Amino acid sequence: MAINNRDIVKVATMYYKKNLKQSEIANRLGISRSLVSKYLNDAKNEGIVDIFIKSESAYSIELELALEEIFGLKKAAVLDTSSLRKDEIERLLVQMAIMAFQKEIAKAQTIGLSWGKMLRGIVDEYPYENHADATIIPLIGGLGSEMVDVHSNQLAYDLSKKLRAKCKYLYAPALVGNAFIKKSLVENEGIRNVLKAGKNVDFALVGIASPFSKSNTMTEIGYVDQQDIEELEKIGVIGDINSKFIDPNGQEVSCEINENVIGLGVEDVRKIANVAVACYEESKKDVLYVGTKAKIFTHITVTDSLAEYLLEQAKNEVR
Repeated sequence: MAINNRDIVKVATMYYKKNLKQSEIANRLGISRSLVSKYLNDAKNEGIVDIFIKSESAYSIELELALEEIFGLKKAAVLDTSSLRKDEIERLLVQMAIMAFQKEIAKAQTIGLSWGKMLRGIVDEYPYENHADATIIPLIGGLGSEMVDVHSNQLAYDLSKKLRAKCKYLYAPALVGNAFIKKSLVENEGIRNVLKAGKNVDFALVGIASPFSKSNTMTEIGYVDQQDIEELEKIGVIGDINSKFIDPNGQEVSCEINENVIGLGVEDVRKIANVAVACYEESKKDVLYVGTKAKIFTHITVTDSLAEYLLEQAKNEVR
């Protein structure tokens, strides 16, 4: 049966302008619903109908969908920075991360927290909610006298107050001086139990960093010095996840710092069902890409420029 162009236009008009459902159109015209669907596809393919999404968020949503498809992410959220001042980006990305992760956090019985400035921002901005059946668990040690507000124990405590939740504490530093001290600490029953609980959280919010960035928190605290940074560069480190340094394949490198960190390793983090990261700094783009590609992260919140970088890197690897 020849298809009449007027039939296509009529179906398209009824659907897009009269807001009729496909089933209603089928009944009124006496045709099948599958034919209505075909006519609507024909209308788009033949240029009879052009669909314009009139929203400032259209481009960022396209990036989100592409990230989710290419990297197999459960959720990607992208901040459109085209009209933002530089000093607005961090605050708005934190807010977007909260909106992106909030449903998962509300469903989780156990929530793991790493440490760092980004997580400090998320905890500070997180709304007060009643999630009394949840438990917040630090994923890395958090004792020390420098920059206490970004340590995992402090973040876990503060988030538990926001959620009216319970909280566990990991009474150990993030990094110790040698393997003997680490062995002594991780053999402690309390520390061992918290680390075990951390490996089994429902949702984890982790920090990422580059040791080569001027604003690296580990350097500011004194966990790593210039000599360490030079050594990390020599062995091909591209950044760290939960303070564990990784190579371009997303594997932990063999180095003294990694061996002396008291916290979940990269493979431990990878096994967690829901792992979220938020990032706006260009200096972290390589570790962000590797962690996303290696399927360590399942949820990401990033700027549009970082989203474009991730997609371009993935495209280049296919070539």
